[in-house]
Order: sequence, then C-alpha cells, then structure tokens
Amino acid sequence: MKRVLVIGATGLIGSRFVELAKNIFEIIPVDEKVLDITNQQAVEEYFSTTQLDAVVNFAAFTNVDAAEKERNDTKGLCYKLNVTGVENLAYASKKYNKFLVQISTDFVFSGTTDNPGPYDELSPVPYELLPSMGWYGWTKKEAEVKIENARAKSAIVRIVYPFSFGKYDLKLDYAKNFLKLYDDGKLFPIFTDQTITLLYIEDLINPLSKILEEELQGIFHIVSSDIATPFDFVEYLLSKARNVEGVVKKGSMEEFLKTPGRTPRPRLGGLKTEITQQKLEMKFRTWREMVDEFASKL
Repeated sequence: MKRVLVIGATGLIGSRFVELAKNIFEIIPVDEKVLDITNQQAVEEYFSTTQLDAVVNFAAFTNVDAAEKERNDTKGLCYKLNVTGVENLAYASKKYNKFLVQISTDFVFSGTTDNPGPYDELSPVPYELLPSMGWYGWTKKEAEVKIENARAKSAIVRIVYPFSFGKYDLKLDYAKNFLKLYDDGKLFPIFTDQTITLLYIEDLINPLSKILEEELQGIFHIVSSDIATPFDFVEYLLSKARNVEGVVKKGSMEEFLKTPGRTPRPRLGGLKTEITQQKLEMKFRTWREMVDEFASKL
C-alpha cells in the first residue's frame, strides 16, 4: 500500500480525502503544526527522515479577499504558503524522488471577456499579473510554474467551488453556505453572468487516487463535466435540498466587480474535463448529478 503524505489534512477538502481514501493508501496526515512547508529546512528534514511514496498538497491560503490585501507582497503569508511552500515541496520531491500532486484552481486564469473560459488542460496561464486577476489566483499560478521548474515527478489537479455532504465545522463549503444564507433569510441576488464548474468532493477521491496510484503526470481538471452559473446552481440546489423554487433573485457579477475595492475573480471561468476524463478513463458527473446526490444525503 502506497504511503501518501497529505499536507493540509485538516482543511475542508484534505480532511475529506483523508477520511475517504484511508482504505486505499497508508495516509500520513499533517498540518502546519507538524510540517511548516514555508520552511525549506523543515521540509528537507521531513522528507529525509520519513518513509513515503507520494505527496498531496491541499494546503493553501484560500481567503481570496484577504489575499488581495497582500497583493504584490512576496513576503506575505499568502505568497509564502501558496508559492514558497509549494516550491519547497517540489524541490524536495525531486531530490528524494517522490511523486507530488499539487491541488490548484481555475483562478489561475483571468476569466475575462478577452480570455474567457471554460479552459482546457492545455490552456496557457497568464505570464504577468493582470489587473483583472486576483493575488490568490496569481499565487496559485506561480505555484504551478515552480513545480514545472523543479522538474519533479508531479501532477497538477485543478478543482473549484467544492462542496460535500461530509461534516466539517471550521468552514462552510460552496453549497452549504448558500443553504445557510437561505435558511437565515439572508440570500442575496445570485450572479447570472458568471460561468463556473463545481466539485462534489466525494467525486474527487477515485480520480485523484488513480493519479496517485499510477503516478500519472501532467495537468488534470477534476470538476463537473459541464458548466453552470451560480444562479442556476443555487436555484437547483434549493429545489432539491429545500423543496423551494422561484425564490432566488438575479444579480450581475459584471456590475458587482465595477465597485471600487472589489477583489478580482474569474467571471467567465470554469474548467473543461474531456482530456482528463480520457486520460483517466473515467466519466465525470454533471453538476446537477452532483447536487442530486448531495441533496439526497443531507
């Protein structure tokens, strides 16, 4: 059984992976208290003294608005965790011949009218930080570049907008957040002009496990097989999980982003999955199929 180091094992997605993949791999779960990936010496020492075959890095600074406050700050926590930490893992993986999987996002793309998604696995990422691109997305893009430069055996797995029926107390996922807003009577107008793909976290386990087991290299997109708008998603979610229809008001992300001080986000984003499905010989579900199972298990 492969020994897999799971970094960020107490996070929303990492903890669910640990729970669901514990019978597939011998998992070594760590968080920042056990291993500080921003400390190169600590990473080197851990890799040299720990028996492991592969590494999955779920750890990231994911608060998009907080990240924007550190824009252009390469000494800030967002950059240190999302870029420096990943670079340390990449070079240690190369040195000790370990297979590295980096969890990434579609925020590495701008998602603008000039360069709209959904993006496939071969779509080029921006070479420079654009005004339309957030600092969080840029740091995740830089992490992908660091891995490529290190030339370690590696895979980049892009996911986005995760949700799960699993219990997690520290943070609401994409679906549960909207359900709570509805339950509390605080549901705001939802964007009709944003394109996204989604991930039911339970659907991540099999494809990610195959990538780890066979050490498949390259870029993979593990999300719904089709795109949605947040408005369509929330409408369908409420119809399935709360048995209500026609209660969601329409909003515009284009108008929302015009307000000064708003954090840039991909408006026309989303990820294509055809190449990944073909490489993994798997069929991914539509976002409605994901919601159907999610709602049935609530």
